[in-house]
Amino acid sequence: MPTLPIWLTAALLLTIMTVAGLIVYGNYNSALREGEAKAVSSAHVVAAHMEWMMEASDLALKRIEAALGDRPIDSSADLVREMSQAVGELPVGFEYSLLDSGGAMRFSSRTDGLLPNHANRAYFKRLSEGEELTFSRLLDDERAGRPAFIIARRIDHKGTFTGVASITIPNENLDRFWASMDLGPHSTISVVRDDGWLIARRPVASKPVDLSTTEWYPLTRNNKSGFYHNPVSQIDGYARIVAFWKVQGWPLIALAAIERQEVLDQFWSNLFSDAMLMVPLMAILVVGAFWIYRLLYRTALRNDELEQALERNRFLLREIHHRVKNNLQAVMALVRLQQLPSEAREDMSRRIAAMIAVHEQIYKTDQFDEVDVAPYATKLITDIASGYDASTTLSLDLQDLTVDRDQALPLGMIINEVVSNAFKYAFAERKGGRLSVKLASDGQSLTLVIRDDGPGFEEFNRKGGMGSRLIANFVRQIGGEFSMRNEGGAVFSMTAPVKRDEQEAA
Repeated sequence: MPTLPIWLTAALLLTIMTVAGLIVYGNYNSALREGEAKAVSSAHVVAAHMEWMMEASDLALKRIEAALGDRPIDSSADLVREMSQAVGELPVGFEYSLLDSGGAMRFSSRTDGLLPNHANRAYFKRLSEGEELTFSRLLDDERAGRPAFIIARRIDHKGTFTGVASITIPNENLDRFWASMDLGPHSTISVVRDDGWLIARRPVASKPVDLSTTEWYPLTRNNKSGFYHNPVSQIDGYARIVAFWKVQGWPLIALAAIERQEVLDQFWSNLFSDAMLMVPLMAILVVGAFWIYRLLYRTALRNDELEQALERNRFLLREIHHRVKNNLQAVMALVRLQQLPSEAREDMSRRIAAMIAVHEQIYKTDQFDEVDVAPYATKLITDIASGYDASTTLSLDLQDLTVDRDQALPLGMIINEVVSNAFKYAFAERKGGRLSVKLASDGQSLTLVIRDDGPGFEEFNRKGGMGSRLIANFVRQIGGEFSMRNEGGAVFSMTAPVKRDEQEAA
């Protein structure tokens, strides 16, 4: 089963998903880091804005104190006029007031004419007890639905507490500032006192809130700025990234809190866009993998069928050569039964045996196009030697080489004729003797040298005839050349191309 494409696709998909997961994780953290940086920078902007407001308000309070001089705090027209001139122009919505030592409001820039008593207010008590400057908590003042906080300064005359000058800053002032920051509909900006009490917030809180119990508040004790991921806001329940920045020169802390979902909205939008592109591509990859698997599966089935057909052809060829061998053995048996001279009968039997050996070599090795010469020649020579009652020493130096099947039979017949003649003439009526056969090849041609230590080839020529003609014809058939000489015995030498081209064969 060609399952490799499936495994490769699975590995590729796993790799893609792992890389995509790492990218998504990195982008997720990057989005949060961008949100953290934006929250911190927003808190810094709020702190700078509050610093400017506090400086402006405190300057106005100091001018009120200076204009008051030694005069008692009352509602005289001259005092009211001088206070208005001393304060100058405050930001839109700011209101200033004068309270006497009993907490009664003697003058206010408010237009509704209400002059309430603040004797029981916490900020007034802190000032009357000696605190120089203070801030009130976020509260609803006497006009319902208008939350604000107060910055107030203690007024003394010759070491005696005479009253309080205050400026009321409406919470709606943060609304205009928040709108310009574009933080998102569920994000907030806030200002808290150093003790954790909320004095301003956008959107406004419904009641005074103590934030000193939050997990991020302890961070403000040792750090000028920082951030914290608040899972649940104690005011409205939203999860936000809360950043703080201390207002320089004032006991105030500016906060900017960005809702986590608003921070991650762009991340999820980008992720959805990427998924719309990646999912179809991955689907195409999977479909392509299964399509390749199907093609390879069909190819594997076809290859299996071809392998079976090839094996059947091998079996048939093996069977053909085996039957040819059997038929040749039957022919050889018939030859032995014929009334022929014994020498002719033996020569013919050996020649048929050489042909049998070729087919036997072919079907035993399943090499139907080529024949390994060394074992084939070894069998021929040893079979011929065993047919003669002579104690001849055989020296075989046969290089491993293969020849075309059309060359194998002529080459075997040549070896058969030369070796048989050697046993008949070189070793006749003598004991001992030495026969050497050397077969070598340089890749382009083969060389066959058969040497005996007999009387020489003259005797062979005189008594032979049929063998010489067969040798010449077989050498010519394979496109080779041969020679015979006397050199301490008969020496047969032949060279022939390892493979003949079609032109030479013709």
